[in-house]
Amino acid sequence: MTIKRFLIAIIFVFGIAQLSAQSTETKIDTNVLMTNITDLNESDNVNTNLDNLIEKYDGKVIYLDFWASWCRPCKGEMPHSLKMQDKFKDKDVAFVYISTDRDANAWQKAISSLNITGEHYRVNKNVHSQMNERFNVQYIPRYVLIDKKGNVVDANAKRPSNSEVAADIEKLL
Repeated sequence: MTIKRFLIAIIFVFGIAQLSAQSTETKIDTNVLMTNITDLNESDNVNTNLDNLIEKYDGKVIYLDFWASWCRPCKGEMPHSLKMQDKFKDKDVAFVYISTDRDANAWQKAISSLNITGEHYRVNKNVHSQMNERFNVQYIPRYVLIDKKGNVVDANAKRPSNSEVAADIEKLL
């Protein structure tokens, strides 16, 4: 009987510790942050290229995130990316996520389950070809920082989990 009480006490203490740890996490109001999802493989987007995407955000700093739903490190960076979005929500910064997913359903499910706000695109052949030609994307996650004029400032930008990336973005505002 005393072992049973001891185990219950341990479980109780562990539960309290978990609750207190959760309450100290940074809360992000994702209702304020927008999500736009575009599948570039759909018939009306099939001719879109990387230049078209970058031009859409003219006058904004662009933080490009090449990722995929099956990529563990990519998904691990997403909470940090959300915090950055929250930090820059009232500034001229576009968080643009370009997925290499072949499966549109897996891509959309990952966006939803990870609650990833921002501008989302699933690559078509044009964008895939250009991203490899320009940035030699051989691995993901991969990040690129583009200034307000559309110039690539850092083709190997820091990950969202690196606290220095916010300063890199600030310099371009």
